[in-house]
Amino acid sequence: MHLLELLVAVAVLAILLAAGWPTFQALLVQQRSEATRFNLHSGLATARTQAIMRRALVGLCASTDGRRCSDDWSQGWIVYSTGGRRQPPSSADAVLLHQSGLPNVSIRATSNSGRAQLYFQPDGRSPGANLTLRICADGRERSHVIVSNSGRIRSTRTRSDQPC
Repeated sequence: MHLLELLVAVAVLAILLAAGWPTFQALLVQQRSEATRFNLHSGLATARTQAIMRRALVGLCASTDGRRCSDDWSQGWIVYSTGGRRQPPSSADAVLLHQSGLPNVSIRATSNSGRAQLYFQPDGRSPGANLTLRICADGRERSHVIVSNSGRIRSTRTRSDQPC
């Protein structure tokens, strides 16, 4: 009788897990997109704070390897010391922070000027057009992180279910 009870318990557990799996997957995707939004907002705030504290130009750009700039924000980003010039990091020692992206979450950068790098000046401003980073997961837009030219960073969750 014990073996039969064990088999019934395992069967009931398997049915409950199968019924809850889609909900768990949706929750996991939502959590990853929220973590990406938080990490990106935090990275931008770090870059701005470093620029003000160091009284120097600090850059932030997409990076796949944590050492050089790239165009894919989904793979991660770096905050780096620029040496006073608007250019990519001169060496790995210039990198102040590296953040890797999360799986199944994409980030798309949009700006009027199409700038690949973002710079914060010693006074905390980020000159140029506003930069909007759209965070997408599961083919849907989940949130935005926006940097204004005054250096203000804000993030919002997207309430609509529009495709990315």
